[in-house]
Amino acid sequence: MNALLQHVLGMLLALHGCQAVPKAGLAWPNGPYVDISQFTTGGGISWYYTWSPESGNIAADLEFVPMLWGYDQVADFSANINQTIANNHVSHILAMNEPEQTAQSNMTPAEGAQMWQTYLEPLRAQGVLLGSPAPSSAPAGLTWIQDFLTACNGGCTVDFIALHYYDVNATAFQEYLENFYNTFQRPLWITEWACENYNNVNAQCSPDDIVSFMNQTKGFMDSSSFVERYAWFGAMENMQGVNPDDALMDSSGKINALGEQYIGTQMASNGSSSPGVTVSGGHSRTISWTMTAFAAFLGISIS
Repeated sequence: MNALLQHVLGMLLALHGCQAVPKAGLAWPNGPYVDISQFTTGGGISWYYTWSPESGNIAADLEFVPMLWGYDQVADFSANINQTIANNHVSHILAMNEPEQTAQSNMTPAEGAQMWQTYLEPLRAQGVLLGSPAPSSAPAGLTWIQDFLTACNGGCTVDFIALHYYDVNATAFQEYLENFYNTFQRPLWITEWACENYNNVNAQCSPDDIVSFMNQTKGFMDSSSFVERYAWFGAMENMQGVNPDDALMDSSGKINALGEQYIGTQMASNGSSSPGVTVSGGHSRTISWTMTAFAAFLGISIS
């Protein structure tokens, strides 16, 4: 029996030694003009996107995920996407940005289905996985995706659902994601999220609120199997109307304390955390405690 237990422990230790690919990514509009390597310290970031089909000439060992943002990018996307896939070993592609919003990609579900079937669906033949258009967190967002899938009439292979979320309550965020997953039964990518109050612009999150919100929401996503990837808004100097305290860098492009928290090299400054989840790396402490106790039971010391 002891030999069997030691075999099981060996398997657990092997699994413990395997580092899961981080879910965290960067929504990156900065091209090569801001040093992206400051965000890759510690290995907490695995991918990035640029809201476009262009990789931005980034010198970093990160997976690039192209996007077909909307009508404005159709010519560039269709002319270059095949070469981009080949040059960057692309495995995933994102679709239209907030299509239900008139100030964003602004299209009907039927127009979105036509764009998808013309420019995105053929890329499945190259083995890439396709993410849905990413709606805003306005009430019309989920309905737009439902109507889009209906308009596709089975002709759109949507491998994962992309979505955005801007609000101030971490519990509401969790419920929002659960509702999207239960509705569409596909993995989720949260390609923009931040602590931003669009309902009352004079009641924005404080820096401490943001630290807590990031910690709780990031911990939830790291521990949720139905969330595959996420990217905070934003890794940029100009926050484009979003609460500037949500920025992951200062005005000179240098990573700040929130950025350090996001990439997992600094614990949340207010000490808040979700049960059983570490901020850095998003790995559950429970696994380590369980293996340590199991090893002690067998009289084996592990570090």
